[in-house]
Amino acid sequence: MFVKTNKTNIVRYGLLVPIVLIFFSIQNEVFIVGRFLSLFVFEIIPWELITQPTPKLSTPFSLFDSQKSPSVTLDNTLAGLFREHGVSDPVFLDIYNAYSYMDIHPQILRETVYTQDEDVGFSSNTTDENFERFRTMVLTYKTVKFLLGLGPIDVYLYSPANLPANIDRVLSLLPANQRPQIHYIDLNKHNVQDELRRVIRGKKLWYYRAKSYMLEHDTLVHPDFSYEINDKRFLLHPSIPTPNLQMAPLQGEDLSTSVLSKRPLPFVVKLRRCAGSQGTWIVTREDQRQDMLTAMEEYQDRGVPDVQISEFIHSTQPHYSVNFFVGAAGPSNASSTVTFLGATEQLFTQSGRWAGSVIDYRSQNQIKEQLMDTINAVARTLIGSYVGWAGIDIIIDAHSNRKVVVDLNARLTGGFVVCLLSNHFMKERGLPLAQAQSFHYEGKSSDVYTLLAPFISKGQVIVAAATESLPNNSTAQLIFGGQTREELFSMKAAIRERLNRCLDRHGMIDYSIGRPSMSI
Repeated sequence: MFVKTNKTNIVRYGLLVPIVLIFFSIQNEVFIVGRFLSLFVFEIIPWELITQPTPKLSTPFSLFDSQKSPSVTLDNTLAGLFREHGVSDPVFLDIYNAYSYMDIHPQILRETVYTQDEDVGFSSNTTDENFERFRTMVLTYKTVKFLLGLGPIDVYLYSPANLPANIDRVLSLLPANQRPQIHYIDLNKHNVQDELRRVIRGKKLWYYRAKSYMLEHDTLVHPDFSYEINDKRFLLHPSIPTPNLQMAPLQGEDLSTSVLSKRPLPFVVKLRRCAGSQGTWIVTREDQRQDMLTAMEEYQDRGVPDVQISEFIHSTQPHYSVNFFVGAAGPSNASSTVTFLGATEQLFTQSGRWAGSVIDYRSQNQIKEQLMDTINAVARTLIGSYVGWAGIDIIIDAHSNRKVVVDLNARLTGGFVVCLLSNHFMKERGLPLAQAQSFHYEGKSSDVYTLLAPFISKGQVIVAAATESLPNNSTAQLIFGGQTREELFSMKAAIRERLNRCLDRHGMIDYSIGRPSMSI
């Protein structure tokens, strides 16, 4: 039932406020009680008595609703897609990224064979808080966010960074037959390579990023080929429709007289092996050219041999991240099945970094029809040597209507999970749109479940990951639905507003500006 706002309720709830304030006025001895009461009060007092109401949402909620989340049944899973596309062997997953210029842990050393071009901002010599936060994010959030879509398949996670109770809470949304089998490798107790040999034995290994240890295992995709196709140079393949591309050397070049300095605006520069829009410079102004050249000096010093330069494509349509599955070749390459899985619209920050994705489940058949020729053109370059999930970024030229591929990611993509939720959002809840986005907040990772309980209990928000990267500093991957784009915007604002109620670093609520607040 909904809370009825009347004078009696206002008086009743108002009597609780002095009690909370008394507890907060006492020293740390009652800190835990104060924290509990603060959360309790914010759950029972109608929020309209505290702040301005948020825009109306399609799924009404009551603050007295149970915090128990509804079940989520995926349209399909990665495990199911492997079975449906000719992979009969048991599969084991490594969904961790690889880093070449930093050691994530004494047992997770930098990758020296299949090197990556990650940003120059971090190195193993960095010891500040930001680097510690990044390393923890690598061990937790950047991997956990994929778990919800894997299905009944074997995968490993590092502990103690990942606590089984936290992972179980994320996966508890799913029916038992759609949950992965987690193998925890304790970085403090186990030898990582010995444990990997033990858990992978007898299975086909499939992975997010090629790593040198994989050469001793039986893989679905050879690491050499994975490394080749996830290199920007692969886009020079004559069968892939791309913008005009060229590789520009860095080593031995005077950058002040190179093509990077002389090429007319606008254009785009990309490192060969990066993800999440890292290593991308959209150069439309001279000040942006200077920023890019400054970065290129650092990559030149690092030894990066070359970068990709492409024409800038003007488009009035969304930039699509198109997800598809490439099946096993079977008796011949012609027998391989290529399945369209969904196209998301990419969201970017002002600096050009990937910030999330939006999917319109109603338009997927139309997009499939529009882009399937492009998908098949790319898939033909992979069939026979690659099997698994893949994504291509497509831009439609406003002048010529060309459909050009600007990136190929033969791995799990940022839109992986949201592509598998059309039944949950559209068919079961009448929400044809969904958005996947990360949110940072101060507080425990579990606080997101309390603060967003009204949305979670209705199934309008799904917590795909919630991890703590530093004490009282957490990140959540949330997927939320809406009837319109305006409602998605309202949902995002409502989520931020509720996360702004989160506890500060010391577990206390900040009343200094008149209401609970937090900087995100």
